[in-house]
Amino acid sequence: MEIDRKSKLPLYYQLKEILKEEIDVGKYKPGQKVPSENELSAMLGISRNTSKQAIADLVSEGVLYRVQGKGTFVAERKKFTGVMEAFSFSEELKKDDSIFATKVLFAEEIFETKEILEYLKLKESAELFRIQRIRLLNERPVALQTSYIPKFFCPDLLDNDLSANSLFDLLKEKYNIGFSYFTENLACVKADKYESELLQVKKGSPLFFITRKTFTKNDEIIEVARSFMPGDRCEFYFKHSQKTSIELNHIK
Repeated sequence: MEIDRKSKLPLYYQLKEILKEEIDVGKYKPGQKVPSENELSAMLGISRNTSKQAIADLVSEGVLYRVQGKGTFVAERKKFTGVMEAFSFSEELKKDDSIFATKVLFAEEIFETKEILEYLKLKESAELFRIQRIRLLNERPVALQTSYIPKFFCPDLLDNDLSANSLFDLLKEKYNIGFSYFTENLACVKADKYESELLQVKKGSPLFFITRKTFTKNDEIIEVARSFMPGDRCEFYFKHSQKTSIELNHIK
């Protein structure tokens, strides 16, 4: 660990980068304590205010967390290997030894407008299921997800245990629905009162907002899902190829 005093980068920012690199390479693992502000100051010959600012920024970014009276530790982070790879959110979260759980907040039948039906490419029915769930990783909320599914695909869907079963597994295995592809939009938003309470973050905290449309082999939309995910609890891995594109909205 060494600070370059000739660099144009501020000292606190250099310290942030050093700590993040050491976490990335495994010197400090999730749950492990990092040196205190005083220890960093003594090790690097910098002021305590400099080390304090670096640590505070990393805590704010979700890289580190504090425990009163014990120190500062490396936070657990869940990497989603591609927003664009897995059909099932559940399967993505179960890839390691973490404890994954789903809590169903409500599951109901609703009737939609003609415009919504056209958006969903539906003609047969105006009835949809709306299912809202909290996704928990090691008992900590990582996503608030609301799914809209046309009823005619799976008339008795709400009779199933939606907290114990993956929606995609149910649709595939019980209702014999084949999936073709899905599209996703990713944006950053601020948590409102409802989202902040359910995700256990402060109102106004940054959230990833993902809208996913999943299509059947007949090019019908089987699900529209909207997910809010705390920005300090997840990161995304994108594998780019010729088929990957990014669109930026016009910024006024």
